[in-house]
Amino acid sequence: MTNTIKIKHAGHELLVDSRIIAEKLGVDHKATIQVIDKYSSQIARFGTLPFQMAKSKGQPTRFALLNRSQAEFLLTLTRNTPEAIELKVQLIKAFDQARDALEASGNYIPFYHAAHDSLQTLVDKSGSSTPANIHHMNLEKLINATFCIRPGTRHHQTAEVRLMVGLAMAMANRVYQQALQEGFDHKKAYQAVKGKLKQLSTGFNGLEVSA
Repeated sequence: MTNTIKIKHAGHELLVDSRIIAEKLGVDHKATIQVIDKYSSQIARFGTLPFQMAKSKGQPTRFALLNRSQAEFLLTLTRNTPEAIELKVQLIKAFDQARDALEASGNYIPFYHAAHDSLQTLVDKSGSSTPANIHHMNLEKLINATFCIRPGTRHHQTAEVRLMVGLAMAMANRVYQQALQEGFDHKKAYQAVKGKLKQLSTGFNGLEVSA
């Protein structure tokens, strides 16, 4: 199997098409979607599970875009055939290469993945009844509001603004790590992050934010 796995960029998120996974496994894509639907609640714990539609030979095809954790979890649900084992190796390489390219481009937000990974761990430990993707979206909204950034425009921002967002992610990650160590829940952690960001925003005045 050659490493021809294409990783998509959606803002600062790296995603892989479920059709590619099915193709590399040598299975029908409908079967892969059935597995994703069956375990959608578990997969969504690793982030938002976006489905899209595309036409294939004139017929509408429903597919999913999975982040790294979601894709790796999906592969744990498949039998360890030689194709599946090799796909796991190539998928890890593809995501690593995509992240390296994103970092090299200057559009990478430092601590983005670390903050969200720590948040996910905290949400799992706290046993929140709210879907995990809501917690992740709330963090993104909170950081965007702190710096008056419109959704979907971070990659258009100046290096200085992206650096501030990265600093915010680092602060959030530290709070989540502290919460995990000291045993307080995601609600208290959210308020702590909110307070830290309020302090950080006072030093943000004067930086130009793109629309």
